[in-house]
Amino acid sequence: MKENREESEMFLTRLFAKSYRVIKSLNAHYLAEMGYQDFKVGHVMVMMNLKEEGITAAEIAKKVHVSKQAISKLVHELAEKGFLMNLKHPEDLRATLIHTTVAGEQFLSALHACRLKVDQELSQVIGTDKLDQIRTAIESMLLHYESNAYLDSESESFANSKL
Repeated sequence: MKENREESEMFLTRLFAKSYRVIKSLNAHYLAEMGYQDFKVGHVMVMMNLKEEGITAAEIAKKVHVSKQAISKLVHELAEKGFLMNLKHPEDLRATLIHTTVAGEQFLSALHACRLKVDQELSQVIGTDKLDQIRTAIESMLLHYESNAYLDSESESFANSKL
């Protein structure tokens, strides 16, 4: 009985942490089913912030609030796996533009399908209306807090955690 009481009185931070682990595990499970193993959260962060015309590591770092060095490491890992390629920047000789490969595009399609499966599964568990309410509430909270500089210090270790 005591465990149920503790669960119902959990702090919001603990609920977010536990729900994040559930969603991360579901994503990893579905990606593994599709043949994609050993991905880090940071790999997904990089892949989700690419542009068709290419993007620099510095631009990605700024968008995701992670150091350029951490993004460069993640880009290198993704390039080694065959998901990204670096091309010379046409205007800035010091920079390279990061592009997806065919394998990278296939991964992005699989990731999209995976995320739809996770949403569908969560909808089955709590209902579509509740899931939409949670999404709206979290979006509002993020819109309010994302500009705070002190939030950036957590991003680097997060980017390197396993998916």
